[in-house]
Amino acid sequence: MAVATPEKTRKPKSERARTHPRRAYLPAAERRKSIIAAAQQVFARANLQGARTRDIAKAAEVNQATLFEHFESKQALFHEAVVRPLIDAMRGAHERVEAYETAATPGDLAALAQVSSARHLKDMIDIFPLLTVALFSDPELGRKLYREEVAPLIRQHGEVLRPLVKDGIDPKLVGLANFGMLFAVAMDRYLGDGDGDLSVLAGQLSRLSTSGFAREKGKAAIRGKG
Repeated sequence: MAVATPEKTRKPKSERARTHPRRAYLPAAERRKSIIAAAQQVFARANLQGARTRDIAKAAEVNQATLFEHFESKQALFHEAVVRPLIDAMRGAHERVEAYETAATPGDLAALAQVSSARHLKDMIDIFPLLTVALFSDPELGRKLYREEVAPLIRQHGEVLRPLVKDGIDPKLVGLANFGMLFAVAMDRYLGDGDGDLSVLAGQLSRLSTSGFAREKGKAAIRGKG
């Protein structure tokens, strides 16, 4: 005689809800922002080729279907999460450099340069992970992005500074040099042990870009004798 097996005990609805909490509802615009923020973290870790949409969806706490409702492809999401913020930040830096033209005196210029350098440095530190992913995770994409977006902004930066540049120095090189210094400081803070007050670093970068780092020969000789 067969013995009837008892039915499996079904968990109460309230307990099931605690085990599998319902995802919070967000308006479409807010959901899109959360997906972009999650994508930035995943792309920074895994680059364009290594990042998987399922990992991005998991980080954003959505399913892949929801992700593709907002972005038609991984490449489209990469552009919104990485390329667009990068270019927006660089354009903002260029606009701040244009403010130099409003300086009436050397003191005004120095004050503007200090504020501008501090903002440039903060922006570069903030976008550094996105910048490296955008330029170096895919060679063809990086080359295209640099030639079409980044390099023109660097050249424009140099042209704005042309009235301040000494004779015989290419303003384009000045733009590249300023960009390189900011990139190096951001890299040191992100990958190394770089620290220090940003306003102090910004002041030093501003002085370095406007007057160089070498001492005047007369002052160096006097200090050496002392």
